Amino acid sequence: MIAHILAHLENYAPLHTERMRLVPLTLAQMQMQLDDYPGLERSLGARVTGNRLEKEMHRNVARGMDYMLQEPNDAIWNTFWAAVLEEDSTFVGGIGFKGPANAEGEVELGYGFDVPYRNRGLATEAVQAMTEWAFEEPAVTAVTAETNYTNIASARVLQKNGFQLYAASNHFLHWRKNRQPVHPTVEKKSNADGNFTLYDLAVVVEAIDGNCTCDMRVGDSFYLRNSSSLSLPPGGHFCVYALQAVLPLLPAKQRQNHPADWMETDSWAVCPDPACKLLMRVDRTEQRRLRHDDVSPIPWESV
Repeated sequence: MIAHILAHLENYAPLHTERMRLVPLTLAQMQMQLDDYPGLERSLGARVTGNRLEKEMHRNVARGMDYMLQEPNDAIWNTFWAAVLEEDSTFVGGIGFKGPANAEGEVELGYGFDVPYRNRGLATEAVQAMTEWAFEEPAVTAVTAETNYTNIASARVLQKNGFQLYAASNHFLHWRKNRQPVHPTVEKKSNADGNFTLYDLAVVVEAIDGNCTCDMRVGDSFYLRNSSSLSLPPGGHFCVYALQAVLPLLPAKQRQNHPADWMETDSWAVCPDPACKLLMRVDRTEQRRLRHDDVSPIPWESV
């Protein structure tokens, strides 16, 4: 029965982006990643490159195969999708989900591309295609992902695809894209009620490459919450020169902008002291619902 269901993975058509095809791997092809990489490339119609799966990926592949066997009906949500570049038939990377939708309708997406094929927009294409595919499943209400806080390129891939940062923990940033509402009139009704949403923000020192005379440290931070309230962690402090450099950007980061707006794709600011070379990152931490009349002296009904 399991073999019969897993064989149905072959019935899932590849997804096509502008430059790639994304092919869901069968259980046999998943095994080939571990012990017959040239055979995997041939099975995908790709040229044999002499590459091998990175060792740190072996555990992920094995875990995916275990889940495919344990939950064969959800195999498509646990397999890898091979990214094959059409122009030269090269297997250049992969993408996939880390299981089916949870009780909240969320699925988590992961992806990676070989070094020579990064910074070419391929990951952006793949994430777009996989996100759209996931939302074709009625049970999926949101696609999530996580990035290391130093992986700026991966964060920009998600931002370009409309993902929003919603949490940060340890060294990871957590991203989310919700299914677009079927009836946009719901948002219009919300606006008519005088309610709107803003993001709470965290401004975090990401790097200091010079001599900071203000005794700042990587990880120092301050917060902007509830529309206009600045706060520091207990016992914390923040350099006034760095603060004045980032403050003008915060109102725009509190608001949802067009995906192509640079305020959506850029999240970094620098201290104006050229000797300090302090880099700050602006993170959206939570979306907060506010009432117009609570934050403005002009009554909403009079507008």
